[in-house]
Amino acid sequence: MKPSLWFEETKLAADPRAWNIVVVLPTRDEAATTRSVIEELRVAFQENGLPEPVIVIADDSCDETRHMAAGMGVRVVNGEGKGLGFAMQKGLKAALTLNPDVVCSMDADGQSDPREIMKFLEPLARREADMVLGSRFLQPGLIQYRYRAINRLGTIILAGILRRVTGLPLTDSHGGLRAMRAEVVRHFDILGTHTYVQETIIDAHQKGFRIKEVPSVWRKRERGKSRVVGSIPKYIMYTLPILMIRSGMHVRWLYRLAFWIVVAAVVYFVVIFAEAGFSKERLYDRIPALLCIAMMGIIGIQIFTVGFLAEMLRLIKAKLDQVGHE
Repeated sequence: MKPSLWFEETKLAADPRAWNIVVVLPTRDEAATTRSVIEELRVAFQENGLPEPVIVIADDSCDETRHMAAGMGVRVVNGEGKGLGFAMQKGLKAALTLNPDVVCSMDADGQSDPREIMKFLEPLARREADMVLGSRFLQPGLIQYRYRAINRLGTIILAGILRRVTGLPLTDSHGGLRAMRAEVVRHFDILGTHTYVQETIIDAHQKGFRIKEVPSVWRKRERGKSRVVGSIPKYIMYTLPILMIRSGMHVRWLYRLAFWIVVAAVVYFVVIFAEAGFSKERLYDRIPALLCIAMMGIIGIQIFTVGFLAEMLRLIKAKLDQVGHE
């Protein structure tokens, strides 16, 4: 069946209070905040008349986070030290084994406000969306502290990529809170181990699921330290290549770049050869230029090869996705 029409063929109650909701919290050395986030999450569900959520901690920590969470009756998934994205993938798969109607995810650093949960569930109940994302930039004043310029630049770049790939008017690349119908999560096929936040948006859109943004507050972090902000170059290095492959931009950019570099090398050689009077002997006087031409050719071929390998990776993944869902 078509993913975008799946809700027509399933029996999901219109009232979120009848749903089985699983909340996945990705954690990495969040012992200072995890307890309070779990407690606040449970209180928020109670205040909104929702049944107590099933909470899954997708943990990639070296501190006491997972032991603390386990002591609070929370299911813990070990990320095996392979990165927070890998841990989150395992956490989402674990959530599906709990037979949820809806899967939510929320950062465990305390910056998202779980009291906003109904804002995310209502579009699902009204069948307006299959995935609801939180945005800190849909309205002024949602960020409750001075937001660093380098962080804002990063969200602008990533949100721009998401808009270009999906055609959706997205304003935020990684809001801390989101809600998804279980079928969306069931169809997820994530390529990268660090890019789940952005890649799941692209993946859901490509599979026909409807995505909606809602305004969501972003509170000041009271404890601990961000794991992303401290390594912006590393985050970009992991994120951009995967997003390029998922979007198909590698075909347009790398192939075109390789083509024009090779064309420039050929044109340059023709010019040098003409200046040498089309004499092979006189070309020996232009050794530096010939070396430059050779380097341009090699670079062009290497860029083409990278694009080709990236496309093969994308096609292999698409085949595996097809086999996995048959």
